[in-house]
Amino acid sequence: MFIRKLTSTDAFVAIDLADVAGTGVVRCAPKILQGGAKDLARSTTYALAVLERRETGISAGINAAPDGRDTAVAAFVAEVAGWDVDYRLVAAKGVDTGSLEAIESAAATVPDAVLLAVGAVAAGLTACPDAGTAVVDGSAGPELTAELTARGLVVIDAEQPLTAEADLLFVGSKVGAIDHEVADQLRVRAVVPTGPLPLTTRAVAHCRRSGVLALPDFVTTAGPLIGDADASRDAVTDVISSVVGHADGPVLAACERAEAFLAGWQTELPFGRPMAV
Repeated sequence: MFIRKLTSTDAFVAIDLADVAGTGVVRCAPKILQGGAKDLARSTTYALAVLERRETGISAGINAAPDGRDTAVAAFVAEVAGWDVDYRLVAAKGVDTGSLEAIESAAATVPDAVLLAVGAVAAGLTACPDAGTAVVDGSAGPELTAELTARGLVVIDAEQPLTAEADLLFVGSKVGAIDHEVADQLRVRAVVPTGPLPLTTRAVAHCRRSGVLALPDFVTTAGPLIGDADASRDAVTDVISSVVGHADGPVLAACERAEAFLAGWQTELPFGRPMAV
């Protein structure tokens, strides 16, 4: 993992693996933390690996006040487009869709929010095929509710979704949203991430101890990387099916699957698995 800083504007790109094509997001705010960007890059690397794509996860941050955002984004795009490496980014927080121009990933025919919902719901139903109820934290938007309803699940309206009773909990509001203390209060059969790193390492361990299936976020959120709804369902279902019954739990099993692929083309594995501290 390394940081490549730009010279034309206050921005950087966190790059997990050197000398390979990369895919990731770019965010803009007055202050984007490099640590968080590194975490996003590592999670994306593992997502790409479980999809058997020889690419690195990347994550870019542009530090700019709202009134200087457009100028900063334009400078960022111009400089990165001149780099001698194939990095493709999608607009995330603070960056307008379509503003990345020459460095933007090819647009999917289906919106990312729909692809995210499709993959996440497929993951939840693969882990718990007989699930009938779900609770959501709102992070994935109305597309998730629509997909759940379309698949026959009842979405429970809960003021405190993290402690509500249901078969499936969809959560992704922030990194580390579920720590070990919250994990001990869960009243669901499975936790399905809809954003990066919502469970801490200790939370994953506590879920395993209490019989709650904590699913790997880098698998459940992989839909936008795939770009097609049917392919997203199929790919996520395949991965979750292969890890859900693992003795060490789905998260560690998915990490091992990603690492087995990475070992086939990298001389060294990246240090540190994609889990929140």
